[in-house]
Amino acid sequence: MKKQQFTTVRAAVFLLTFSSLFLNGNAQNEPNPKDTIKHQMPEVEVFGSLGKSMENIFSATTLNKQNIQENLGNGSINNIFDLIPSMITTSDAGTGVGYTYMRIRGVDQTRINVTMNGVAINDAESQGSWLVNLPDLGNNVGSLNVQRGVGNSSNGSSAFGASMNFATMQSGTKPFLEISSGVGSFQTFRNSITAGSGLYKDRVSVLVSYSNILSNGYINYSKARLNSLFFNTDIKLNKKYFVSKYHHSLVFNLFFGDEKTGLAWNGVPSTMLESDRRYNSCGEYFDENGNALHYDNETDNYTQTHYQLFYKIVNSKSGYFLNIGTHLTRGFGYYEQYKEDKKYSAYGLPNYILNTETIKRSDFITQKWLDNYFYGINFSTGKSVKFANANSLKWNVNGSLNQYDGEHYGKLIWSQNNSSIPQNYEWYYGTGKKTQGNVAGNLAYQIKKWTLFAELQYRLISYKIGGIDDDMIDISQYYFWNFFNPKTSISYNWSKNKVEQSLYFSFAMANREPTRSDIVDAPLLSKPVPETLYDFELGYLLNLEKYRLNVNGYFMYYDHQLVLTGQINDVGAAIMSNVDKSYRAGIEVVSHYQPNKYFTWNFNTTLSANKILDYTQFVETYDENWEFLSMTEEYLGTTDISFSPNIVVGNEFIFTPIKSFNIGLATKFIGKQYIDNSSNENYILKPYTITNLNLSYQFKECKNFKVSIFFSINNIFNAKYESNAWLWKAYVSGVEQFSDGYYPQAGINFFGGIKVRL
Repeated sequence: MKKQQFTTVRAAVFLLTFSSLFLNGNAQNEPNPKDTIKHQMPEVEVFGSLGKSMENIFSATTLNKQNIQENLGNGSINNIFDLIPSMITTSDAGTGVGYTYMRIRGVDQTRINVTMNGVAINDAESQGSWLVNLPDLGNNVGSLNVQRGVGNSSNGSSAFGASMNFATMQSGTKPFLEISSGVGSFQTFRNSITAGSGLYKDRVSVLVSYSNILSNGYINYSKARLNSLFFNTDIKLNKKYFVSKYHHSLVFNLFFGDEKTGLAWNGVPSTMLESDRRYNSCGEYFDENGNALHYDNETDNYTQTHYQLFYKIVNSKSGYFLNIGTHLTRGFGYYEQYKEDKKYSAYGLPNYILNTETIKRSDFITQKWLDNYFYGINFSTGKSVKFANANSLKWNVNGSLNQYDGEHYGKLIWSQNNSSIPQNYEWYYGTGKKTQGNVAGNLAYQIKKWTLFAELQYRLISYKIGGIDDDMIDISQYYFWNFFNPKTSISYNWSKNKVEQSLYFSFAMANREPTRSDIVDAPLLSKPVPETLYDFELGYLLNLEKYRLNVNGYFMYYDHQLVLTGQINDVGAAIMSNVDKSYRAGIEVVSHYQPNKYFTWNFNTTLSANKILDYTQFVETYDENWEFLSMTEEYLGTTDISFSPNIVVGNEFIFTPIKSFNIGLATKFIGKQYIDNSSNENYILKPYTITNLNLSYQFKECKNFKVSIFFSINNIFNAKYESNAWLWKAYVSGVEQFSDGYYPQAGINFFGGIKVRL
């Protein structure tokens, strides 16, 4: 196969990444809380957001560096995500190491915006955020902000469930070296080393971090080998940066991730959950005598590198700022599988002739490759103006132009009879080119106790798909979409006798295009259309000296939401179909109580109803010989949306009986979830409760030498539960038949280690 050449445009953007500019890269980065802050950095808000004031006009949660560092555990990003209200997590391997998934308010990660320093992490075609490609991400994060619902536009994508932005950490003002090492169940090892130069001559700081995570996983053959490297440098461009009127700075970030993960995505059939919860059919095949064997290299292998270059200028007197810059994400890799008893014709090959015998089937080993570049230019500019009467106005204009160039191809690397197959034979090759541009402007006007916010965003997408897919079908097609996404909110804030209160209401509209698989899998005459979400939020905030409460109600109404209805395409693959009307409605309660330094109580709960109106299910029908007959339509009326529990509860008690010794007891309850949209009680994920015990102790500091130890007992009550599943069903001679796969998570398990900081 002849690879696409590195075009002039791509090369130019690549060079810009190293020599040009980007948006506010470190606006939300926090210095190490234990560093002595020599200078107060000018505060700039990132890419059109409103900083901490977002919590007064949107449903938002912010985790600081300390929250994140205390919950790193075995390196799974799920350890951090479990702190977010309305969020549930799962993993293929059952431990959180390797492939992980998230849902907020029942919305999956293809509808959740994820950014790192304002740069999109979501894959442009699948729209998912595959954070396994950024191993041990939490180790390099200074803060995490999550807005539930649509939120404001911090990047160009359309959020249908939430937006989250990771702000990577910086060196701080003092040099340091930190080494962390941990070991746990399932032969899990996590090691990291991080070094920061501090701020050298008030001009330059550098930070470097390397992490390595190894785990065999809870599920059989789900081992993971993960490596990551993070590099950050911050350069103050003017000599008198901290005292001058204008502040010029340049920030460069590099994040490299490399992963090799055993495939475990088939799940465990429901009939085997009691007898063999750790069973994994990925890589399983049978010899001539019917003995089960396993192909050991059934793995996912992917390397991803993010380059970010940021330039910013801030006028400390007028409050004006300008951020401009570029980014480049380079990703490539494959997953390898053993394919048993497959037709030669399925791979575009002639039958194999052995002597006079025609052999139509064989065993194969395949690799499916992704090879892509995502790059672009962004800008953000704004100003904060304070008036004599204590009123203020914040305005922001931001925009971006991004390009995605992707290749999809498959290789045959082995067959039982390979004499007629060329080496590294490719049976399919496809491309995806997606150009996205957007511009947005927002205003936040504070009039005494009132804050009025409005935002308008216009977004353009050009998407061209070419070549053939793995079913040997020509998938060439082209789409052009343009979306208008308005947002507005109003809040009222008042305080008396150290009691601060806020009441807010917001409305936001978002549009989202279908994913590549939504388009490619759908029949030619039944292509999906974009989805539209109308999001209404009403909330109340209460801040006392020792207590904080947020009560938020939401109503998310969808036009043409894409869901699985049971429909299939002409080669039998399940497709996503638009349903006319659906909604998610609920109430979220988040509270924090700290009566003294010895005890902290964090609590959150979400109660919700998630419905599809006038739902019609399609079920395949076969005769007794499994010959396909037709699709049966079943009108079910109003049903529950799959994987959307009506109740999610999180509770955490933190005890500090003596100085520097913390005991944390965290419990999460997830209610019943349907695994399809039929509301059939036979196909559910049962409710489950998990409780984790976290212990940490920091020894007394001696000559800037700090040592701390940590130990966790996860799922201390050894609950047997499944956090995800899939389902296929059909009628065979009038009788319902089904296949399924469930994803059991680990029972009681342990992880502990030591951290040393100089």
